[in-house]
Amino acid sequence: MLAVITALSWAVAMPVQANPEMAESISPYLRLHVDDPVKWRAWDPALLEKAREEQRPLLISSGYYSCYYCHVMQEESFQDEGIAERLNEHFIPVKVDREVNGALDTYLLEFQRATAGATGWPLNVVVTPEGYALTGVVYAPRDQFAEFLDGIADRLEADYDRLLDLARRGSDELSEQLRKGEEPMSDSRAARLPQVLWNAMEREADDLQGGFGSSTKFPHSPWLRAMLEAEQAGKAPNWVPEFLEITLDEMGGSGLRDVLGGGFFRYSESPDWDEPHFEVMLEDQAQLAWLYLKAGTHFDRDDWIDIGLENLDFVKRDMALREDDLGEQADVGPDGFRGFAASLSAIDEQGREGGAYLWPEEDLDAALADHENPELVRAYFGMEGASVFDLGYLPRGGDSITQLAERFELDEEVVQEQVDRGREALIQAREERGLPRDEKVLTGAHGLLLSALALAADHDERFEEAGKAVRSWLLEVAESPDELPTLMGLPSEDAGEATLNDYAYVAQGLRDWDSTRDSGDRDNAIALLETAWERFRDDDGFRSEPEPPLPGMISQRFHPAVHRPSPTTLILRMTEEWLEESETLKTAFEEYDLRPGRGVEGQPKHHARLILWFEERD
Repeated sequence: MLAVITALSWAVAMPVQANPEMAESISPYLRLHVDDPVKWRAWDPALLEKAREEQRPLLISSGYYSCYYCHVMQEESFQDEGIAERLNEHFIPVKVDREVNGALDTYLLEFQRATAGATGWPLNVVVTPEGYALTGVVYAPRDQFAEFLDGIADRLEADYDRLLDLARRGSDELSEQLRKGEEPMSDSRAARLPQVLWNAMEREADDLQGGFGSSTKFPHSPWLRAMLEAEQAGKAPNWVPEFLEITLDEMGGSGLRDVLGGGFFRYSESPDWDEPHFEVMLEDQAQLAWLYLKAGTHFDRDDWIDIGLENLDFVKRDMALREDDLGEQADVGPDGFRGFAASLSAIDEQGREGGAYLWPEEDLDAALADHENPELVRAYFGMEGASVFDLGYLPRGGDSITQLAERFELDEEVVQEQVDRGREALIQAREERGLPRDEKVLTGAHGLLLSALALAADHDERFEEAGKAVRSWLLEVAESPDELPTLMGLPSEDAGEATLNDYAYVAQGLRDWDSTRDSGDRDNAIALLETAWERFRDDDGFRSEPEPPLPGMISQRFHPAVHRPSPTTLILRMTEEWLEESETLKTAFEEYDLRPGRGVEGQPKHHARLILWFEERD
């Protein structure tokens, strides 16, 4: 049942935009599609009524601004007249920014994962007029996507009512599967969860190059954090410390990290971390900075601490929003603070993947023309020999300061000075290229960032000011907890209602800042938690947002953590911490069913911190 079932105006040089609704969007991702020949609509539940009237399904295409394959699919398919004709005739095309409509995106991801076994972005899902997902496809080349659309259109024409019924029954079956995953396990079975978790992690751990899996690699910061916390508590197996060291060393010195600027790319297509897709996400920077700072302290690795601090320097320098980044309707935080960009695009202003980060020989020569020892700088950043990328060298970890001192017969202090001057010259040259950014100010991501800045400011006071600015704006937007927005700096009608993630991440950020500075933010964090319990909890668990946008979106007692923290795990841990300070939290916590379900056992890595919290409580 759950198996995948297998014109406005064309984009010409005219002053009238093809998709004015896209042009007016607060999402840079949607604005990218303003001149597509596809008649895109922005998501609105009212579109389901339009679909029923016209007896056409929705084709919901979800992605985000910095996503490499989202740009590729736009160029190959969404700007293609043949694809546009198919979409406009047989579907109501809907474009979604996953960071603005997070709960909808999460539901479609779960559907695609359940029906196809894997998922990702861009995610394209056919949804019936009743709101039930029918089938979906992630990135596909133009001809393959055309075949997908033709197949669905033919089947809808031949048996429209049967396909609608199929989607409805498939949604019911998926919901039933999720509900079964929520059924509590026996105490004896639950007691074995830590061993199930460690066995699953060890099976997928790459003990040579770090990380998980043997092909495309993401950092999976929540999993690494769980491992680090278990190691700190003396609960981790004896293989974990070495695995963490290998992973953090490999990620920190490879192409996954922008070793010149200090930030991290989202993932690598190669198991050695050296072929990134150049997407830079604020939420990744926040989590990885926290991880390197905590791990550096625990393992007494000053170099890891430096990586964490450099990561946040990158955020402050390259992701800070300026006045001209925000639209006329935008507001700013206290003291004129404008926040940080949600992401930096993988595609530069000339449409080249990685163009802002890669160095052709002529650009490298020009940038270092005034440097006394350009070969030393190239050796430090690993820009010697053959380049992996057609556009040029990607700076990465090369020779160490000690190795360079020996190689160039210089004192190490002199080498360090020359490296620093070379870095400054390269960064200055790179800034002239421009880094296309998604200027949305994500509330939840700033909560994650505040947690990292709280740690960083303990190491170096240069991060204190940034931490205070983030904290002040979060406190301002959280002044009325039930009005917390998902986007900061916008009028309420554009800012959107905060999701469960937003509440959890902001509460955690305020809690972490308060715990190191006694800033008096605990009451604010508690108020956010109380509101989260009230707005998102129902008889089945927690919803992702106050009102589910589609039928079949059931609540879960324990939300997973893959690339970002689980909101329910954070909420439960903080709630338990403050039981005696809030009767509301105490009552809610005591009434909540904390018995893990089979879904936790089936995906133990996705619930790593939850499982270890259960073990800690026992």
